[in-house]
Amino acid sequence: MKLALFMLFTAIGLAATPALASSDAAWAALNKASAKACIAATGFKNAKVSAPTGFSDTVGYDARIVTGTYPQKHMKNATGQMLCLYARKSKTVEVQELAK
Repeated sequence: MKLALFMLFTAIGLAATPALASSDAAWAALNKASAKACIAATGFKNAKVSAPTGFSDTVGYDARIVTGTYPQKHMKNATGQMLCLYARKSKTVEVQELAK
């Protein structure tokens, strides 16, 4: 009987425990991965990436602005900016040039 009560209260206690948030290390790893993917997708030389703007998990994207130099010879080292959307779940990116 005591064992049954103990198991019941243990189960209730575990069910009532709130979900734990991601660790600081997990957020740092996500930040590093999205920055690297966004920089690679732009193809810019000397690229710099902004801090992420995170959208809810319903949408699942982080947005960043990447600034750098176009590598093509005909661009004559012109600088540009691209908006990068990083899909957290699939770890894929979509980039689009920002108008000047």
